[in-house]
Amino acid sequence: MSNTLIYSLIAIGLLAIVILSAVIYRQLSRARARQQQQAAREAAALAALEERHQYLQESIRLVAGAILHDEKMTLTEGCIRLKVLLENFRPQLLQQEAYAVITEVHDRTSHIPIKEEWQALPKKLKREYQQEMEALEAEHQEAVNAIARELSSGEPLK
Repeated sequence: MSNTLIYSLIAIGLLAIVILSAVIYRQLSRARARQQQQAAREAAALAALEERHQYLQESIRLVAGAILHDEKMTLTEGCIRLKVLLENFRPQLLQQEAYAVITEVHDRTSHIPIKEEWQALPKKLKREYQQEMEALEAEHQEAVNAIARELSSGEPLK
């Protein structure tokens, strides 16, 4: 074989090595960039989840405190709000026997209209619903207040 052919094959081999090295480097760079983007997305999702968790925790404490100390918050409204918050925060709490009263009050008042629908009701029907809620609240006042005290302390939310 001639020297020219040998040098040409060596040059072609070196060129192939350089090209393949560049392709490999580019692929590795893309893979690293994808991993960094994935890690950033996961970190953002975790941060959002933690923020939502903190928001729900604080909301539960505030509603529980309002049940105990704010006369504008009725026991019925508090139970409705707590049920929704606890379902989103930690649903297994509602399965505990002590918290069953929240679900019971919520379920027994779910047929009563709220917000604009409540405002549109005739006075007679509003009074009937209010009497129904007052009877339910009187029946469960002690249990709901005990749960509200426990939740406002934040212990079961940790």
